[in-house]
This record gives sequence, structure tokens and C-alpha cells, in this order.
Amino acid sequence: MEMTAAGASKEFYGQRVADHFGMEGRLVSLFRLDGQPGLAATRLFCGRRFRERTQTADGEGAFSILHQIDDLEGHACWRGGQRQRSGAFRAKSVNVVDLREDPQWQFKGRFDALQFYVPAEAVATIAAQHGGRVASSLRWEGDARDEVLWGLSHALLHACAAPGANQLLVDQLALGLLVHFAQAYGGLETNPSARFGQLAAWQLRRAREIMAARLASNLTIAQVASECRLTPSHFARAFRQSTGVAPQRYLMQLRIAEAKEHLSQQHLPLSDIALMCGFGDQSHFTRVFRQLAGTSPGAWRRGQGDRQTGPDKLSPA
Repeated sequence: MEMTAAGASKEFYGQRVADHFGMEGRLVSLFRLDGQPGLAATRLFCGRRFRERTQTADGEGAFSILHQIDDLEGHACWRGGQRQRSGAFRAKSVNVVDLREDPQWQFKGRFDALQFYVPAEAVATIAAQHGGRVASSLRWEGDARDEVLWGLSHALLHACAAPGANQLLVDQLALGLLVHFAQAYGGLETNPSARFGQLAAWQLRRAREIMAARLASNLTIAQVASECRLTPSHFARAFRQSTGVAPQRYLMQLRIAEAKEHLSQQHLPLSDIALMCGFGDQSHFTRVFRQLAGTSPGAWRRGQGDRQTGPDKLSPA
């Protein structure tokens, strides 16, 4: 996953989609699948009440999925010049458009939404990896809310905004979104016989080696999967089968184990240990440490000091 500021792109995401809609936009995340854009998420804002109908979007082989974060007063959509729907759009509602159908939009009222750019090839790749097929075009009932997407969208926004964002977690959220789109919007039915096994011994060894060596870096799931000669989604599932935990959870465990080694050195500030172990700041470090160790780093350090100077190691009174 690449964390990038909104910039020029030939694909329908980031600054390009913001300009097309005449809004402010910020590229939240860009996930690459086999070296090509696999899923991009763009946060779009606009405070104006009235906006003109957009021009048609260029007909590329991809889908634009608008997920409303806030209620929208009015939303109209055309495909091939034919009006498809219009009316208010509530928060959690979804507008799925095939960019090959020359879509146009018109919005009324304050706008706050997350736009997902999903290439058709990425959806087909995910379907093939899960032993199934999807419909030729993604569809969603316009008035229906998507509660699953609501949860995944907020998880993605929080994960990307966190200091020292856990890149493996962000990657897995992107893969989860692609699977959800393929199933909920494309009718993907997975083949029960197409099961992912465990990693080969050399793959598990290599994955652990690269995570241990780069635990303080911005490591992506695609980089680890490439070392194991697997696709990101295949690697993520096989790693969980092999270890019982997701890759990002395993990386957090490594970081906390490394942090405990540093905490034994009483002179090292917690803020320095946080950076040395790949956390964005001390608060992020403290939050994850508490989740995995059951206590704060400071309390854990004090506990270690108490054990080293316990009653059996004190001089007689």
C-alpha cells in the first residue's frame, strides 16, 4: 500500500476524481496488486449546496464506488445518457458505477464521502484467487446501506491516519474491501474446494526473517508476499493458517518483543523506544503495548525493576 498525497493520476481517483466532481479531495490510500493499482480510496469534501452535472467519465475498465459518510441532500446519476436514479442519499448508502458506461453525476448539499476506485481486473484477480467468478459489472441497490463497508471504511481511515501506520494492516483492509466488493456487489461465490494451505517451511522462515529484519520500517504485505513468491491475499491467508495470527498481528508481536528488550535498559526514554521499534509516536506505542502485554510500557519496566531488586536481592536491613 502506498500512502500518497492527492496528485495527478490517469486513473479515476485522487486529484482526478476530485477535479471531475469539482470538490476537494485527498487520496487516503493506494493498494497495488501485481504492480498495478488494485484499490484506491479518496476522501471527497464539498460545502456548496448546488453543483452542475458532471461531464462523462472516461470509459476505463474500472468501477467508482461512492460511500456516503454523511447524509447527502440530493444525488442523481446517469449511465450512457440515461438517468438511473435521483433523490437523497443517507449516510452509509453506496453508489456503484461502471466507468465503462459513460457515467455522470450531480450532487446537491454538503458532500462528504469516500470514493473507492476498483479496477475490474483486480476484482477478477481476487475472484480467481478464491476459486470463483464475479459478474461482468458490480451492482448495488442505491437506497440500501452497506454496514460492512461502513465498518471497513472507518477502519481504513483510522489505520491510515494513525502515526506510523501499520502498513500490513492497511494492506489487509484493502484486500478485505476487494473481497467484499467481489462478493456483495459482484455475486462472487467461492469454491469450497479452493482452500489455501499453510506456507511451505522456507516461505514461513523467509516471512519471519524479513519481518524481524524490517520491523521498524514501513513494510507492506505485498513485499513480504513477493519474497514468498505468492500473491498478497494468498500469503495473508496461508500465513494465518501457519501461525494462527494475521501478518500485521505477528509484526506487532515482534515489535513489542523488541520493545521489551529495550525497556530493560532503564536509561532509554519511551519515546526513543517507540521510534526504534517502528511506532509513529509514544502514544501509539503505549496503546499497542497495553493491548498485547496487558499493561503500559512504564508499568512493565517498573515491574522488571521490582523483580531485579526483589526481597531475595536486597541487603539485610
